[in-house]
Amino acid sequence: MGKKRLQTVASGEAARLGEDKSAAGSLEQGPGPDGNEFDIHMQDELDGVVAAQKVVRLLKTRGVALIEANAPHELLCQAFDEAEALWKGGDFGAPIKAHDQGTHLEAQLWNSTVYQDEQKVFWVAEEVENSKREMEALLLLSNNMMQFANGLGDELKEQLGMEFSHCAKSMLTCYTGNRSFNLHIDNPHLGGAQNALPDNGMKVTCCYYLNPHWDPDSGYNGGGLDVFLTDPGLAPESTSVARKAPRLRVAPHADTLVVFTSERMAHQVVETQGKDRWFCLTVWCYDQDIMSRFGSSVIERARYNFGQQAESDDDDD
Repeated sequence: MGKKRLQTVASGEAARLGEDKSAAGSLEQGPGPDGNEFDIHMQDELDGVVAAQKVVRLLKTRGVALIEANAPHELLCQAFDEAEALWKGGDFGAPIKAHDQGTHLEAQLWNSTVYQDEQKVFWVAEEVENSKREMEALLLLSNNMMQFANGLGDELKEQLGMEFSHCAKSMLTCYTGNRSFNLHIDNPHLGGAQNALPDNGMKVTCCYYLNPHWDPDSGYNGGGLDVFLTDPGLAPESTSVARKAPRLRVAPHADTLVVFTSERMAHQVVETQGKDRWFCLTVWCYDQDIMSRFGSSVIERARYNFGQQAESDDDDD
């Protein structure tokens, strides 16, 4: 029997979710003549608890909520200018920086799932003290996102039985150039594949767009997001099931907040063309204890699968 290489990440469900290039499902909802068609307008919400109830109700019935966050236009313009300066200044870098063998494996794990489209990012709260550039607006919006996400906790527990312990620091991403992106689920452990990845702890994903230059008349939505509207109570069984589902298309419209469940909703960044840059802030709500065990769980599962395959080969001999 020949030697086999121990598979860790490459065989995971998240990687396969990006490989099916079949035609996507019909567009159920997309941007209108004035931009995204929001489920919730925060300027109309006088009670934060009631707003959280509405958001979580949408997550329960549809898996995704589309929210106009009500940030001032001047703040959004400032945040966009700050993001542009960071990009042009070369401040973006790899999502996870590997310093040794252990961190290299960790980077490989996360890059195969959550960060498979994010080649370069900027962690706003973590790197703000180390940067000489102004980031007042980005930091304010990031803090607002984390406060909003934390405010969903009680309703998530009551309506969905879902709990998280932390909100991640916000990740600033730039989508630009002639690029297509992978269909994936941020936490694909509920998929039906036998060798799906274990739970990485992520529960809710929040994406916020900063782009005041987006023009609804252009019909261009590159850098935005397609969310595939499968059953919100179940993870899709396969790539083809997810891809054939109706889609919610979200334009990268400034002040757009998209919230969806990390374990169930397949999504894909809309293909970009040209040199325009489209910036997005992302915050994840996660269970710290589960996330801390993710790397070791992957290795344990890989060893088990390797042993099962070895036994099968021995039986064939």
